[in-house]
Amino acid sequence: MLWKDRILSALLAVAMGAAAGAAVWYFSPEKPEFTPGQIQSGITYEATGVASDEIVASVDGNGASAELYTFWFGNECANLKSYGVDVGANWDEEIEEGKTLKEFVSEDTMTAIRQQLVLENLCAQYGVTLTAEDEAELAARRASYVEQFGGEDGYRAELYKLGISEEGYERLSRTDYLYKRLYEAYTTPGSALYADDDVLRAYAVGAGYITADHILLMTIDPQTREKLDDDTVAQKRQQAEDLLWQLRDSADPNALFKELADQYSEDTGRAYYPDGYTFTQGTMVEEFDSAARALAEGEYSDVVESQYGYHIILRKPLNVAEAVEAVRSEYFDVFFLGEIERAELKLEPAAEQLDPVALYDALSAVQSTEQSTEQNADKEEG
Repeated sequence: MLWKDRILSALLAVAMGAAAGAAVWYFSPEKPEFTPGQIQSGITYEATGVASDEIVASVDGNGASAELYTFWFGNECANLKSYGVDVGANWDEEIEEGKTLKEFVSEDTMTAIRQQLVLENLCAQYGVTLTAEDEAELAARRASYVEQFGGEDGYRAELYKLGISEEGYERLSRTDYLYKRLYEAYTTPGSALYADDDVLRAYAVGAGYITADHILLMTIDPQTREKLDDDTVAQKRQQAEDLLWQLRDSADPNALFKELADQYSEDTGRAYYPDGYTFTQGTMVEEFDSAARALAEGEYSDVVESQYGYHIILRKPLNVAEAVEAVRSEYFDVFFLGEIERAELKLEPAAEQLDPVALYDALSAVQSTEQSTEQNADKEEG
């Protein structure tokens, strides 16, 4: 069984996912004083001679231990294997232009560490901590896994296979809770992290958000998505032209547009968006998007054809409230990624001793032994 298939997959789901491009972890900002390089046990020490608690990298004084490197390294190898990469076959194989497999895995491991340290520093800076409910859930989750693995010794043995100690794993396992609390602070008015509406409005405008309403006469069946017959399509086109002429003859086309849209538009989304859509580039069908952006606010289009049918589009003033809510989460990602990009990851001399080949072989040996034991047990049961 691969290391990602047990505790890793069950316990270490994180909130960032696609937003930041990789997982991130958190630890409590109240860090006790300690002297690194004391723990001469664990897979890291056995494979490389580097003490498990030796600091190998840091951001603004916040250090990552060698065992954290080993954990992230194993996680990266497992991810690559899940995509069909034969990780242990040839470490010197070039898998990206000018970059070997060994270099690729090592760099991605350090990227994960950088994210972890930046998140930890942000939480400490803004006073973000776990709630009592978070702590209780973590304790209950730990108890569940202790029971699942047959007691404390079994639990620690399972962590050993991940290359991490119980103390190191506790630091990791707090991440999703603290990340949620950091985002909660960001969305709480009055918080030092809170982005007010003026900031988000400016960001939304810069990101290309606009608001537009439309009258849609569909030329496809809304259920089957099949194109309607030619006679029906021709009738829809004529109806669209008739509605366009009504707008052109109106003294107040903007007011009439809403009446006609409410009466004739066949857009099923109108029930949820009666005043139109607030959107950015790439989220609407191309013909609709291009036509809407070509209009000034208050202008309406000619008949526009898309795969859905015939549109008449009215460009409206930006709906600030909808735009602000649309970008609130996105803006946090931009803020967080910006902090990561600005952070300087300082590598310590011990980092050079963390040989990827030795670490991979050690982790694989533990997992292979476990797999063999489980397979034999399955045969005996069979």
